[in-house]
Amino acid sequence: MRVDADVATAGFGAFFAVLLGIIAPAVPRLFWGRYGRRHRLFGAAYLAWLLVGFADVAAPTGTFSRVAFDVVLSLLGLALTLSAAFDFRRHHEAVRNAASGALEPDATVTFSEMIEHAFYQWLNLFQIGFLHLVTAPPPSLAPLGLRARLALATLATSPWLVRDRFPVNRFSDNYSTDKASKGARTLVAVLYRLKKYQYLLYKHVLLHGLNVTVAFRGAPSGERLARGELPLTAHPSFRLYWLALNTAYTHEFFLQTLVKRRILRQRTMLLLNQLLMAVSTLAAARVVGHVHLALAACSLLLNLAHRSRPFGEIANFLLVMALGAAVVERA
Repeated sequence: MRVDADVATAGFGAFFAVLLGIIAPAVPRLFWGRYGRRHRLFGAAYLAWLLVGFADVAAPTGTFSRVAFDVVLSLLGLALTLSAAFDFRRHHEAVRNAASGALEPDATVTFSEMIEHAFYQWLNLFQIGFLHLVTAPPPSLAPLGLRARLALATLATSPWLVRDRFPVNRFSDNYSTDKASKGARTLVAVLYRLKKYQYLLYKHVLLHGLNVTVAFRGAPSGERLARGELPLTAHPSFRLYWLALNTAYTHEFFLQTLVKRRILRQRTMLLLNQLLMAVSTLAAARVVGHVHLALAACSLLLNLAHRSRPFGEIANFLLVMALGAAVVERA
């Protein structure tokens, strides 16, 4: 498994080495222009913050708080997304693409997509706060009991209560609409299908499945910590996954911007997206071992059978939690 981590880390190193090499000559044009200045500055800060995180994974120093790092990362991601939505709203609100996504050469990210993206950034903030609090509670806080952990897991899921207030842009529109179906076998259509599968992995395994598993297992005991076991949020595999998730959320849009600005060729953009998808999936696969897979399967099946929002998502999560009481070994 260590080989997988090394490959994923090297893959992200290659991704950022190529990306930084491409954008270096265009830094003033990308980040210091007047139009959309808030978004440009948030973009520069977000990219720099990601690089700090990946440097810590590659060569851990232990010199900064990972809780603070993750909270700032989520807040920067939210600020980056909302600034993109509102700084460019006048130009993007009227855009009507055949489907969502940023892989087609003639596609433009819409205001609707950015607002939807803000929901997932917000969800990220709730999840990472929950995971830190439950798996590595601060010394001033007594170890959380099972009821408190289950309540926090439910709170971490509560953003789904307002999901219907945000736009919905489906990956499947890129290969199931009349226009898209004509090119369903193209590379772009295949990539969108893979992104759909990645989303299912994220939602049911790495979000709902992970949250319920963590709620029942809690933090490692003092004895396990003494044997060298790390809390989940400090584990290298999770650190890499969390950075990968945040990179994937933002850089598909950034790469499209580079194509629009003629800094990057469409073909190179697709290659970089493929690399990012591959190493992100590899990083995610290493966290799957921390999840009770029966819970993930239950979440998926319930989602297929009962998809109504907003209460359907919460009801499904509570049913997964009920299953967790029977199948997960408790702390």
